[in-house]
Amino acid sequence: MQKFFYPQSVAVVGVSAKPDNLARGILNNLLEFGYQGKIHLVGPRGGQVYNMPIHPRLEDLPEPVEVAAILTPARYVPEAVEACGKLGITRLVVESGGFSEVGESGRVLEDRVKTLLQQYNLRLIGPNGLGLINLEIGLALPFSHLRPKPRRGNVSIIAQSGGVGLHLLAWMGREGLGLNKFLSLGNKLNVAENETLAYFLEDPGTEAIYLYLEGTTDGRELLEMGRRARKPVFLHHANVGPETAGIALSHTASLATDEHVLEAACRQGGIRRITSQAEFLVGAKMAGQPPVKGSRLVVLSRSGGEAVITAYACRKWGFELPTLSPRLRRLIETRSRSGVIKPTNPIDLGDIFDFTVYSDVIAAICQDPEVDGVLLNFGPIAEEERTEAHKMARRSVELAREAGKPLAITVICTLDEEEFFLEELQVPIFHFPGEAVRAMAYSRFFAQKGEVRPAAAPPRLDIDKISAFLEGTPSGEFLTLPKAMALVEAAGIPLPGWEAAATPEGAAAAAEALGFPVVLKLSAPSLVHKTEAGGVLLNLKDAAQVREGFARLAGAAREHLAPDEPWEVVVMAQAAPGREVLLGARRDRAFGPVVAFGTGGIETEVMEDAALRVAPIDEAEARAQIAETRMGRVLAGFRGQPSADLAALSRALTALSHLMLQFPRIEEVDLNPVRAFPGQEGILALDARIKVG
Repeated sequence: MQKFFYPQSVAVVGVSAKPDNLARGILNNLLEFGYQGKIHLVGPRGGQVYNMPIHPRLEDLPEPVEVAAILTPARYVPEAVEACGKLGITRLVVESGGFSEVGESGRVLEDRVKTLLQQYNLRLIGPNGLGLINLEIGLALPFSHLRPKPRRGNVSIIAQSGGVGLHLLAWMGREGLGLNKFLSLGNKLNVAENETLAYFLEDPGTEAIYLYLEGTTDGRELLEMGRRARKPVFLHHANVGPETAGIALSHTASLATDEHVLEAACRQGGIRRITSQAEFLVGAKMAGQPPVKGSRLVVLSRSGGEAVITAYACRKWGFELPTLSPRLRRLIETRSRSGVIKPTNPIDLGDIFDFTVYSDVIAAICQDPEVDGVLLNFGPIAEEERTEAHKMARRSVELAREAGKPLAITVICTLDEEEFFLEELQVPIFHFPGEAVRAMAYSRFFAQKGEVRPAAAPPRLDIDKISAFLEGTPSGEFLTLPKAMALVEAAGIPLPGWEAAATPEGAAAAAEALGFPVVLKLSAPSLVHKTEAGGVLLNLKDAAQVREGFARLAGAAREHLAPDEPWEVVVMAQAAPGREVLLGARRDRAFGPVVAFGTGGIETEVMEDAALRVAPIDEAEARAQIAETRMGRVLAGFRGQPSADLAALSRALTALSHLMLQFPRIEEVDLNPVRAFPGQEGILALDARIKVG
């Protein structure tokens, strides 16, 4: 990636002397941004542009180049790629459209380009994108006219859609945010998001990263990079449902990602998932500042109403407004005329016209180790106050930087003051207090990620038994209930005692051996939802009831199953009452195996109470997953109620995650219900459904 972003020479391929030639846009940007390297032009008609010669072929270049920016009709791209390969130009940026995003004919062209990349060991960004920008050396390869010209800063952008990236870039300048590097992925034929993200995470000029995707190449790798990242990563993945999938397919040949899995993966990986460019513009304003390490904020405001709004936003985002320290209270009381300022938090400075008081208060706050961040609502400012107010603002920014204290500034009422902060102080500001608090919350999210824990030893699974249960099961079918339960036990997840029976007598004998009461369950390959078919009978107390129950299940089999489908009955010891939860797992297209925990039993669909994790997880992560749900908080004990065995549940979730990881043929697992017993040790999985892929 370094060779893409820091080339000493660039060839622009597809240039002509015609004023409407698109590739001339690349040349215009290189000249306007002051690219520090050499520029060569290539186009079949030859000629000149700005007194620069256009060479008819790449082979005609007077010297080797490091990067070729190609913008020709799609049908000519393979020819240009092959010429680059023969000349040793190893870094290609293809901005032409007309590839897989337009259908089969474009996909054929892409396949030809892929073959050439492998043959000549080339790297390619695109096609169907806007190239890249590195403001450190004036490298600007988009063909679009970049207006307004972005200011240089510490934010880098990775965008699958060039239009989305440029739209954000335009607003960044207006919001006081500066660009460092930009990359438009396009169709991701060769270079994809993870490789670029890894580069930006190590890039000294990048302090915050915006990542816009319409499809995830390797979600598990993305999660792992986020987990290890020490820089803020904001992921904007808009293609997460049926409404967006059709548009994205025609735009960048991408597929939709499940939104709940995406949300869980980002939380697990320490990536901040956002749903709009506006969210990023808010969060990025804290980039370059010290991180917000805790939840204790002090608010200063000249407007009492804005102070109230700020306090509400702090409550919403989980911040505390701690009591001011005795030293700070004394300072406020000493400097206040007639006790106008109350030493409360937020600090209402509405009637103070001596701006040195502001600076002194902020200086004291910045030195207080019990304060994690400062929010200043700046304004309204009268014309005669402007000079002193500006001195105070400048001093406040300096004090915060010297003390390493994060400072968020909202400009209220006097909107023309925004220019002072943006242009003179080079400090991004917020338009409303709620935005400032949200940005502080994002900063805290990244600061509190913590170090990556060493991987815990995986649970021991009975590999041979599990493999035997899966062997011979056709793809797309569910294991029979006995096989599914036996497999779950082989994974170390406990069940009540059970036996399979093919006759009423066999069922009665099994019940006698297990001990009454028992449960009968109808089992058949096609019978996924047993309860709806009348295939579950509870609380059978003697052998006679078991025989009668077997006959009822035989009737259900005749009604709901095909005539030739085999079936049997599972006899299970009835478990004691308790709380019912769900443990589940499935495979996500982008992130691989995912495990779920939530409310179980017949309330699963109604409660919509579940938390997800990308596998594998350890017991500590499983415990955190459980705690995210309402059921988890119930199981932890409340109002003096005893807690359930959360350790046993965590072990089961961990085992399930490793089961999915080690056995790729398992497509889906549904353990519902799993019963936990408040005040008692242990759990029991009462049912199991496993789909084989």
